[in-house]
Amino acid sequence: MENEKLNEPEYEILNENYPSHDLSFKIVLIGRIGVGKSCLSIRATKKKFETMPTISVDILSMNIRYQEKVIKLQIYDTAGQDIYKSLISNYYKEASLAVIIYAINE
Repeated sequence: MENEKLNEPEYEILNENYPSHDLSFKIVLIGRIGVGKSCLSIRATKKKFETMPTISVDILSMNIRYQEKVIKLQIYDTAGQDIYKSLISNYYKEASLAVIIYAINE
């Protein structure tokens, strides 16, 4: 039996300031304070590991080339503090995807 390589999707991460895109998606990260929303979004977009609290919303973006299309991902990293709950729900509008992040150790 021969070793077969799994067909993995081929994509390329482009410069954050890439001049144009074919598709755009708004992704909202939701979760309580301290679960790692900012850490995940910064790691995905800037390839850094940082932990810092978010005040209201941080908007990060990245561009990906996949199957000859350039896709812009706008990541809305929302604050987990209760005082921002009423403001954050405004960012859910027109979102393509909402990701709920939680910690299992709480």
